[in-house]
Amino acid sequence: MCGIALHFNSSGRATPLDLRLIHHRGPDSSGEWTSPDGRCWFGSRRLAIVDLSPKGAQPMTDPATGNVLVVNGEIYNHRALRERLGPDVDWRGTSDTETLLQGYARWGHEVVQHLKGMFAFAIYDAARKEIFLARDRLGIKPLYYTADRESVRVASEVKMFAGASQQIDAESISAYLQWGASPERQLLFPDIHVLPAGHAMTIGSDGKQKIWRYWPARKTFVSPVENVLLRLRELIERAVDEHLLSDVPVASFLSGGIDSSIVTAIAAQKLENKLQTYSVGFDLAEFDETAIAQEIAQRYGTDHHRIQLSEEEVIHSVTEAVAKLDLPSVDAINTFIVSRAVAAHGVKVALSGLGGDELFGGYPSFRDVPRLQLIARLPRPLRKTLGRAARLGDRLADLPATTDAGELARWRRRFFTDEMIHRAGLPLAPTAFDCPVELPDDFARVSWAELTGYMRRMLLRDADQMSMAVSLEMRVPFLDHELVEYVLGLPAAAKKRYPGVKGLLVEACRDLLPASVYERPKAGFVLPMKPWMRGPLASFVNDGLRETRTREILPQSFVNEMSEAFRRDRLHWTRLWSIVVLGHYAKRWDLFRSADENSSSHSHR
Repeated sequence: MCGIALHFNSSGRATPLDLRLIHHRGPDSSGEWTSPDGRCWFGSRRLAIVDLSPKGAQPMTDPATGNVLVVNGEIYNHRALRERLGPDVDWRGTSDTETLLQGYARWGHEVVQHLKGMFAFAIYDAARKEIFLARDRLGIKPLYYTADRESVRVASEVKMFAGASQQIDAESISAYLQWGASPERQLLFPDIHVLPAGHAMTIGSDGKQKIWRYWPARKTFVSPVENVLLRLRELIERAVDEHLLSDVPVASFLSGGIDSSIVTAIAAQKLENKLQTYSVGFDLAEFDETAIAQEIAQRYGTDHHRIQLSEEEVIHSVTEAVAKLDLPSVDAINTFIVSRAVAAHGVKVALSGLGGDELFGGYPSFRDVPRLQLIARLPRPLRKTLGRAARLGDRLADLPATTDAGELARWRRRFFTDEMIHRAGLPLAPTAFDCPVELPDDFARVSWAELTGYMRRMLLRDADQMSMAVSLEMRVPFLDHELVEYVLGLPAAAKKRYPGVKGLLVEACRDLLPASVYERPKAGFVLPMKPWMRGPLASFVNDGLRETRTREILPQSFVNEMSEAFRRDRLHWTRLWSIVVLGHYAKRWDLFRSADENSSSHSHR
């Protein structure tokens, strides 16, 4: 796991980016490389996980081809790839970085089809004088870039472009408010782009960029329905086993929920040494879910650590998490609190159950979308009347006139209504639902919407920036792409055959779990944010709101209206918190919104 950066200048000498800005992503070592003609610079910060020796350092050069690689992530099948590459390769070390470099020498751009893992990498192709970049299929690892006529800059974090000319405009603010995090196609800074998940990119010697999708590689996901439980269990076990690849101890986040318990149970059985497990609780007992985690830990004999945090410690962590955000998000706090607590114990790698809800139907969206399909057929005035009865009036009025399950699942994740966005003086910034693969039914389309929407723009980005902020690598076995393709390709009947939330997953792994895990309501590490925002966090909230007003990011009338609605319990705390986070982020980056909405808005640094 690393932080990577590059600069390519087609008409002059490349300028190194400041690697100190991403020291937290790789505190173990730092490396730089400049091409012989001086037009290309690569930089890397390393968190050493596989092959801890200098032979695994980056940037890594292939002496036979002159190709150079920087990579962020892990290639979990790299040992199998070494066998496929054959005995003729003169291996210098045991890192997956070297495996990827040799794989590129053999397969070129097609190397991405051979990889299993989470990755964002850049390769300088010495023969072609071009740069090849790629990002993993599900978007677990980020890769941002800026480009102008002469140069391209690429990095693992947005903060690496702090010296570039950037903008913050009304539409990008609107997109953030609508989704609680910036969609990848419309980051808060319009001049900064993200290489989409499952895509690759080349930068030619003339600086021209070409981007293409390499995943999904198939037009249709269709999975056989024979022996579903056996096949599913095999895929989950193999995914967890592959995610244990490491030359340092691997730990597991153990919340006591279904997903983390399954990952922990399998990992504990696969590892030769005791698995380290961590659960986090704090003083308010009604929010503490660590007792069931302890039960799982005892069952599998893990080296378990129950980290008890005081309310004061957690509140301090809330403000610290906001300060660590590379891009603003309403939902990063829990991940930061858990990651920081685990990293403080010297852990460098931790397994997470993220992805289970999206694949197996753990979200209310799987239940709500069929109802929304019926409501969407009603005239808009009737939808609004129906919504008032359910205290959802304005939201239902905005329901798109479609029965497409993916589109409705995407819409359901919106934070603010159309009317609220208009009152904020912002244009609507819709994000189109994109599903480039044929799926068997609506259940799978909801899964795809959650995987490529809420999970990618918020959960995965939060997981990366909050874990790497404390130099911790978070791994997500449920997002193994072969497992994802298999589950997405199953018909809904196979997933709904077994009762309960995520019934198929529970049935396939029932022998691993005590009944206390799957017979209780879905829970989690929940923070009492609403009373805190009115109490110990009140000054922090007011400061954030004030920044959005004084920097003219949002009108004072709108901010006051949202504050009053929150005070009256007519606005969910996450809505106001999204504005608070935006204000503190704008202050840290010294961002302003232009008074002239017809021209570009500029950030001042």
